[in-house]
Amino acid sequence: MNSQDIEKLLVERCKYTEKQAVLVTKELVQIDPILIPLFNKWVEEGVETNFMIEGFSLYELMSTYNMTYPAALLTIDWLVKEPIIAKEAIKQGLK
Repeated sequence: MNSQDIEKLLVERCKYTEKQAVLVTKELVQIDPILIPLFNKWVEEGVETNFMIEGFSLYELMSTYNMTYPAALLTIDWLVKEPIIAKEAIKQGLK
């Protein structure tokens, strides 16, 4: 699936603006390999699979912060890549 297809999905499924879709797509195509199967399942089947790391889950991020699945996936990606910084930032959001 190419970037334009992903952008279209973000606009249709998540109601992103075209500008938001372009920015989010640039990030999604660079997610950690461990998250690619989750992303592919969402793209291909529309299935939102849960995943937990560093005490945070995709579903928790979606419900607590009213995130879309792609936004939560990018947050999990941040937790994978920079756990200390990401955890602190997320905890600050809980206050």
